[in-house]
Amino acid sequence: MKKKPVNPAANFTPLRFALLCLVILGSLLFLLGRVAWLQIVKPDPLVKQEDMRSLREVAINAPRGMIMDREGRPLAVSVPVRAVWADPKTVLAKGGVGFDTRWQALA
Repeated sequence: MKKKPVNPAANFTPLRFALLCLVILGSLLFLLGRVAWLQIVKPDPLVKQEDMRSLREVAINAPRGMIMDREGRPLAVSVPVRAVWADPKTVLAKGGVGFDTRWQALA
């Protein structure tokens, strides 16, 4: 029994090819639309989720140890002191510091 020669053009149907192209194109358009929606139109929920995963503020109380010489006498001792600081945004919001002799005395 002889085998019939297979014609590759006989297996190609334009309707099936067009349907496959439409499905691939539709999937691509759907994915691009979804990405645009998440990144451009409604990014706030994703930004909040990312911040919850990565932003953490933990206060670490790390007292310093004393530095001793070889005989055990303290060379440097950490002493708690009061700190003076200013938030630049708050200072500028309340009118800034301007040129004042009292501020110059602190400099």
